Amino acid sequence: MNTSKLSRRDFLQRAAFMTMGASAATALAACQPAATVSDDATAGDAAPKSEPVELSLWTFGSFFTDFYEAIFPAYKEIAPDVTIEVQEIPGGQLFDNLIASFAAGTGAPDIADIEQGSMSRFFKGEIGLIDLTDLIAPYVDDYVMARTDPYAYLGHIYGIDHCLCPVVLYYRHDLYAEAGIEMPVATWQDFAEAAQGFEGTEAAAISLADRSWGDYWMLLTQRGTGGIFNADGEVIIDQPEAIDTLSFYVDQLTSGTFAVTPSGPASYAALTEGTIAGRIGADWFGGFIKLNVGDPGHGLWMAAPLPAWEEGGARTTAHGGTGYTITRQSEAPDAAWAFIEFALFDEDNKYIEYGVNNLIPPILSMLDDERYLAPDPWYSDQSIGALYRDLGGEIPRHNRHPFFSEAVNLLSNAVTEAVAGDKNPAQALEDMAQELRETIDKG
Repeated sequence: MNTSKLSRRDFLQRAAFMTMGASAATALAACQPAATVSDDATAGDAAPKSEPVELSLWTFGSFFTDFYEAIFPAYKEIAPDVTIEVQEIPGGQLFDNLIASFAAGTGAPDIADIEQGSMSRFFKGEIGLIDLTDLIAPYVDDYVMARTDPYAYLGHIYGIDHCLCPVVLYYRHDLYAEAGIEMPVATWQDFAEAAQGFEGTEAAAISLADRSWGDYWMLLTQRGTGGIFNADGEVIIDQPEAIDTLSFYVDQLTSGTFAVTPSGPASYAALTEGTIAGRIGADWFGGFIKLNVGDPGHGLWMAAPLPAWEEGGARTTAHGGTGYTITRQSEAPDAAWAFIEFALFDEDNKYIEYGVNNLIPPILSMLDDERYLAPDPWYSDQSIGALYRDLGGEIPRHNRHPFFSEAVNLLSNAVTEAVAGDKNPAQALEDMAQELRETIDKG
């Protein structure tokens, strides 16, 4: 299905027919445009007046608030009886408030933006969110379904991401050329060998974190291992591929082939000064590099696919994201989904969101839109959007779990222990897996 070709009116009309239950009739009617009479209808065939619907939406960032405010006027034209109130709440507080509302059985909004790293909190106990699996089904051929993984558990999808978040390698093309590295490089092993061209210089090809899980997580999920858990919720972080990935990670850091990423502002200072010539990160991280390095980096940076773990393997993964969810306390879930469809699957709305927060849409047919493909002068006139487009369909799937937050905390400890040499990679991950299993068993 080429969803980008649907008009805004089409979204509302299609949503009305997706659910035929009597309990949905009022909300669905409110989502219909006021004038739904066909051109050849007579005056006596006028549609009945719809009932007003009030939706509440919680979000945690001003960039999301700005986006919603930008599209509300157009939405009001096609859904004049729907009113949406947006409440902006700091992330941690929003998620705490949402969990408290679920426990109390009252006070939750209709729609909530949930950051992907916090989603696992909502899988514990009775899930207070509506299963969106069947609603998403019409879009599976066009939406990058890997972007539902952070919001899914045991085959049920409870959220759908705003953005694609593809991971690439951002690099200083002048320094890579001086080191004799021709990009892109086919595999990580090839890249590690090529990175030795930086020996004797003041720069390192890339840097990786030595005390947090994020960089290791990107490399691990790129392999298509499923991550920390399998689809049945079993812990698999102590399996051979995970150990091999951490072994590679540690070897490159301890040998000095890759640098350790400095913390805080020093990280961007190293990119500005050229002591670190490359970083892996999602599309939004490329925006952070551009913002924080600024004019000194103009025309010196480019981006490339990640080296694959093996020839023909995935050249990207995803990192970060925020998902739309609908709470079970909503009295108008169909109207809530109709608005999410409007915000997420309308090509003009997605470009408005891109202009507000630089988030690339996770809808494949939209990635051919020339508006995303324009050359970026800061990135040496490269079409970064074309790179994201070409990699979008390669994002591997992974699995989440109610104890994902606890798992990544333990993973950070394991990475720290392995890089410091306190444990070898196998022991670090085996100990982590054992502690995680015990934590899950205790509930």
